[in-house]
Amino acid sequence: MVKGFANVPDTQPTSPAQLRSAAAIARAEAQALDQIADQQEGVIRDMISKVQEAAEGLGAPAIIGTALGAAGGLFVPTPGQRRREKVAAAEAKAQATPPKA
Repeated sequence: MVKGFANVPDTQPTSPAQLRSAAAIARAEAQALDQIADQQEGVIRDMISKVQEAAEGLGAPAIIGTALGAAGGLFVPTPGQRRREKVAAAEAKAQATPPKA
């Protein structure tokens, strides 16, 4: 028995086919969540850009634009963080995929 996975029943024995099906569902969910995160990052970047443009248009000091840009960095992962996440996802996928005979 396998325990602790959302798409695998904890109380019942599972077959390899059921486990592969659950893995496929988990991969699809992960890809969907990545796409949603990418969309949210785009919305946040657009919003910060518009606020910066508005601040500059009103003649606000450059420090305000810099502060807004820095605040945007709190919501958008660094390139290193994104790379680590992609490596972790690839490793998880490699571990979940059975070796080909």
